[in-house]
Amino acid sequence: MLSQFGFHPDALVAASASIDTMLDTERVGEGPDTGWTAVSQRFSNWLDELDQDSQQKRRAVDIHIITDLQQELAKEAATAGVPTELFRQWGFKGWVRAVGESPAVGLFREMLHSRHLNKGTTWQRNDLTDILHLSCAAGYADFVVCEKHMRDPLQHGLKRMGRSAQVYRRLTGAVAAIEDLLEAPTSPVSPGQ
Repeated sequence: MLSQFGFHPDALVAASASIDTMLDTERVGEGPDTGWTAVSQRFSNWLDELDQDSQQKRRAVDIHIITDLQQELAKEAATAGVPTELFRQWGFKGWVRAVGESPAVGLFREMLHSRHLNKGTTWQRNDLTDILHLSCAAGYADFVVCEKHMRDPLQHGLKRMGRSAQVYRRLTGAVAAIEDLLEAPTSPVSPGQ
């Protein structure tokens, strides 16, 4: 039985890298400017001036997201063996539905909606990184800690998607909530549950 839990160097490397990353106090450089911030700012500014209701603007944001993701979507569909014709037939609405149903990517979409539809939004270079990490965390975790300027878009997205992750501004608040949860008496689960 123990042999199935044999030593896996890749698992050790991945775990060590994750722990090292979490404990590293040195700031990581911003990396190359991909132009994403400028494109997002221009798009938000255009939406601010657009004489449309919020639903029409949400559709414009969806088009912006799917256009941005289309190369990755096509590559992954090809890797998964999805026939080209089926990929085409699925169309825009199919992609928007699939994105919206995914825990992490759906929150990513909702956070982008929230940020783009907030008139006067100013995009910062690290916003994409923040949104990606927070949407992944909140898509699959029960507790998330984030900076103040990302809290409202994240909570709004969670609410729109009917998700229950708890969002905290400070690590101490999340730790206290986790401790409370761990100390709470557990109720027995009946066979029907």
